[in-house]
Amino acid sequence: MRQAIDQQRIEAVWGERANRLSKRPALDGAGQNALPVIVLGIGKERYGVDLPDVAEVLPTVRITPVPGAAALFSGVINVHGEIRPVIDLRRLLGIETVQNGDLARVILLRKDGREMGLQIDVVEQIRWIGAWDLLSAGNGEAGLSHHIKGSTKDLLMLLSTEALFAELHTGVTT
Repeated sequence: MRQAIDQQRIEAVWGERANRLSKRPALDGAGQNALPVIVLGIGKERYGVDLPDVAEVLPTVRITPVPGAAALFSGVINVHGEIRPVIDLRRLLGIETVQNGDLARVILLRKDGREMGLQIDVVEQIRWIGAWDLLSAGNGEAGLSHHIKGSTKDLLMLLSTEALFAELHTGVTT
């Protein structure tokens, strides 16, 4: 008898959870235009990458240096049996490089059937950014505006994955 009562309570809890999970919050008109981004930390700075362009967040990996490669390349990694180039976001953006041991944090980006790694310090969160929150990158004198699509009021800079993939062809920053 007691087991039947316990089973009924468990089923009631499961039913309540299923009901709660099945009800998705409705987005208002503004929320429907929000874009999901993954927030990355590089030193004290924060950058965002469009979530649909992120194929995978890898566990810390060992990057193999490639002799003669451009300075912005950390090297290559093996991802599921495939070799992928890795760009060091610190070097690309002109942030002071620090040595943090043999292993590195890398996210795998995918765009138009191509993949590459992006070496970062930390993955912070996934965040929704509305088009109204994004400020234009402008022409900026730093010369990095082609890598930055824009920024938010709280200084999250949104990276252009197209510009990052363009680095694979040029091998140098422009």
